[in-house]
Amino acid sequence: MQFSLKELRARKNETQQECAEALGISTQTYNAWEQDISNVAISKVVKVAEHFGVTLSEIRI
Repeated sequence: MQFSLKELRARKNETQQECAEALGISTQTYNAWEQDISNVAISKVVKVAEHFGVTLSEIRI
């Protein structure tokens, strides 16, 4: 099963700002990822998976 960033964030009960801070990015960048306006930087994909406690194959990005 795959989850969107928005679904993962909701499961963790975090704001976009909290996720952005945990990932070391701006809130605007996180928002763009979540809205599929821009792609998640390849250098951040593993960190995203670790933050949400999922495998790479479980993230729909």
